[in-house]
Parts: sequence; C-alpha cells; structure tokens
Amino acid sequence: MGNRLSKNAGEALRTAGALSTVGLAFVLALVMGFWFGQVLDRWMDTKPLFTIVFFFFGLAAGILNVYRIVSRAYPPSPAGTPPPGQAQPVPRPPRTTGSPDDAEMYDDDH
Repeated sequence: MGNRLSKNAGEALRTAGALSTVGLAFVLALVMGFWFGQVLDRWMDTKPLFTIVFFFFGLAAGILNVYRIVSRAYPPSPAGTPPPGQAQPVPRPPRTTGSPDDAEMYDDDH
C-alpha cells in the first residue's frame, strides 16, 4: 500500500513549497525592473534615469510579491484565536475588592 501524507504534513509541504518561491519572485522582479530601465535608457538615451526608476519599481513589485506569497501561506486566523504555536492570552483576574472609584482604573474605554 502507498504511503500517504497526513493532512497536516501535506499542508506543511504545500506551505514550504509556496515559501520557497519567495526569493526567486523577489530577485526576478528586481532584475526585470532593472532590465526594463536599461532598455528604456538605451532607447531614449537617458542613461541612468530609467534604470534607477524601474529598479525601484522592481523593488516595490518584489516586496509586494513577497507579501502576497507569505499572506497566502499564512492566512489570518479567525478573530479571537491566536495563530498556531502562539500562547493563549492570559485572562484578566476578576475584581473582588475595591471601591467604585477603582473601577475607572479597569475601564478599557479610557
């Protein structure tokens, strides 16, 4: 019989595969921006102008690519639940003594 991966192992492998493309996506965006700037500079005879501008466009595109890949690999958890591996929040102890004036100290609205 074939060895099948558990659901968690399959998800971990899929996430690792997606995250392994981060470096390539970043570098490729930088190189493409730089190359396109070089082509425009040769065509318009404006030596460093478009190379610099499109290098920064490539940098911005690379950062956006990394953000998209990572956000797909680690989707946000539902409200109120911490991400896997993170500790549960410690609940606040109830107030048992004190005067009504002390209540302002515990107000979350202020």
